[in-house]
Amino acid sequence: MDGIVNQGVEPFFKILFYQNPQPMWFFDTVTLRFLEVNDAATKHYGYSREAFLSMTVRDIRPEEDLERFEEVRRALNGANTMQRPFRHIKGDGAIIHVQLISYPVAYEGYNARLVMVHDVTEQELLIERFNLISKATHDAIWDWNLESDEVLWSKSFMQMFGYTASDIESSSKFWSARIHPDDRDRVMSSIYEVINTQEKNWTGQYRFLRADGTYAYILDRGYTLFKDGKALRMVGSMMDTSEQVALLQARLDTEARLHTLTSASPTALWMSDLDGAIIYANQKWKDWCDVQGNEDLRGQWSRIIHPDDLEMVVDRFTKAHINRAEYNVDYRIMLKDGSLHWLTSTGLPRYQEDEFLGFVGSCTDITRQKYLELQKDEFISTVSHELKTPITSIKAYEQLISRLKTVDDPKAVSFLGRMRLQISRLDALVQDLLDISRIESGKLTFNATELEMDVLLADLVSDLQLVFTSHRLVITENQPCKINADRNRTIQLITNLIDNAVKYSPLGNEIFINLVCDEAYLTFSIQDFGRGIPREQQPYIFDRFYQVNDVYKAPGLGIGLYLCKEIVKHLDGKIWFESDPGEGTTFYFKLLRNI
Repeated sequence: MDGIVNQGVEPFFKILFYQNPQPMWFFDTVTLRFLEVNDAATKHYGYSREAFLSMTVRDIRPEEDLERFEEVRRALNGANTMQRPFRHIKGDGAIIHVQLISYPVAYEGYNARLVMVHDVTEQELLIERFNLISKATHDAIWDWNLESDEVLWSKSFMQMFGYTASDIESSSKFWSARIHPDDRDRVMSSIYEVINTQEKNWTGQYRFLRADGTYAYILDRGYTLFKDGKALRMVGSMMDTSEQVALLQARLDTEARLHTLTSASPTALWMSDLDGAIIYANQKWKDWCDVQGNEDLRGQWSRIIHPDDLEMVVDRFTKAHINRAEYNVDYRIMLKDGSLHWLTSTGLPRYQEDEFLGFVGSCTDITRQKYLELQKDEFISTVSHELKTPITSIKAYEQLISRLKTVDDPKAVSFLGRMRLQISRLDALVQDLLDISRIESGKLTFNATELEMDVLLADLVSDLQLVFTSHRLVITENQPCKINADRNRTIQLITNLIDNAVKYSPLGNEIFINLVCDEAYLTFSIQDFGRGIPREQQPYIFDRFYQVNDVYKAPGLGIGLYLCKEIVKHLDGKIWFESDPGEGTTFYFKLLRNI
C-alpha cells in the first residue's frame, strides 16, 4: 500500500482497510483484476482471498449486466469518484444488489481504484415487495424508518403523482413539504400523536401536491411497528380519492344549487308524506305561513287558506291523494299582514320504485294575473263607453247642424268645432287600439326620416294647445336638434305623454315641456304638477291597460303609456319617470339621433 499513503500513516490505513466492516478492494483499471480485498469482502461474498485475486471484477457480475458494466466503465474514463448501483454474484451463486463507491488510486505500481461496497439487497427486495403490493392495490406504498427518517416509496408513488426517481428524496420532509399548507399542521400533528401515544393505526385525509402543480385528495393509512415501547417503523399506503371527492363535491354543489334555487324561488315549493302532512317546504312557503326555523310544518298551510276556499281546497287534495292523481286548483290565502293573494296550486304524486310516498307540488302567486283579468273585464266595459260617448255626441251635433239654415251661424261653427274634437278623440282611440293589435302581432311599422325635432315640437305643441285648453303647455327649452326617426310615431309618442300629463293633473294648469340634444342623443321631458303616482303602483305604470287608482279617476283605457314604452323600445331608446306623490310627475324619453 506504499503507493497510496506515506509510511507514517500506512499502519492506520491498513487498519481502516483490513478491519473495515464494509467490503473493500483494489482492482487494476486496465486488466480489471482484483489486487487486494479485505476480510469483510471475503466473508460477505463467500470467496477466499486467493479466489478473489484470481478473478476480475467482471467475474462477479451476472452475464446480462456486463454490457451495462462496460458502458459505465467507458463513461468513467478516469473520473475521481464513482457511485453506482450494481448486481454481484456471491460465492454460492446468490445475486445481491450493491451500491459501489470507488476512487482512483496508485496501488503497488498499478493504476487502480479503491472500491467500497454497500449491500442494499434487503432494501431492493423491500421495494420489489412494495411494487407487488402497489400493483395489487393501486396505492402508493411507503416504509418510514423512524430512527433514520428514511422513507422508501413504491413505484406506484411515481405513477400516481407524476414524480421521477430523481425528484424523490428519501427524507420524510419530501412528503410533508408536499402536503397542502392548509392541511399540513393537522396531518403532522395527528401522525405524531399516534407515534407518541404508541397507537398502531393512523389514518389521515389531506391534499398532496402532484408534480404538475395540482393537488390530489389522499386517504393515507399507516401501521406503526414498536420494539420495547419505541416506534421503529411505520408502513402504509396512500390512496388517491380525488375522483370520489370530485363526485361528492359535485353532488354537494348540486344540492347547494338546488337549495339556493328552492330558497330563492318566488314560487312556494312543498312535499307531503303518505298521510298528506307537509314534510318539506321552501323559504317562500315558510314566509307565507310565517313559519320560523325548524317549526313544525304540519297544519300551517290550511291556517292561511281563505275560509271561503278551505273546504274546496281540502276536498280537491283529498281526492287527488286517494286516487294518486295530479291536481290543480286556484284559491286565496290571507297573509299575516292582512293582504289577500290568489294562488294556483299544482301537485304531483311522487314514487320510489313504484311505491307511493306522497305529493310534491308548487303554489304560484297569480294575484297580478287575477287583477289583470279584472282589468280586462273593466276594459271591455270602458271601451264600450268610450266609443259610444263620442259617437253619440257626433250624432247629436250633426242633428243640430242639420236643423240650422246656414253654416255661417256662430252656433253652427261652434258645434262643428266640437264635432271635430270628438271625431279626433275617436280617431286617436281607434288608432291606439289598432296599434296595440299591431304590437301583439309584430306588425307595428316604422319609417325613419330626418326630422327637425325642435320645429316638430313647436308645431305639435301649438296644435295640441288648441285641444288641451285646460292647461298651458310651456316649452321651457327647445334646442335645435335633428334626428332620424319615424315622424308619425314620434308625434304619437309626445302626444300621448302630454295627454297623460293633462289627465293626471286635473287641479294643475301648466305642463312644462323640455327638449335637449347632444351629439349622440335627444332627451325629452314633460312635467306635470298633478297628484303624482302612488309608490306601490309605480312598477305597473307602463303595463297595458293599467290606470292609476286614486280618488281622481282619469278617463281613458290605460293604453297610452304602454304604447309610449313600445314606441321608444322600437326606436332603441329609453323611457322612465320620476314621481313624488302629491308633487307631480316627470316623464322622460331618450333616443339615439342616428344622424
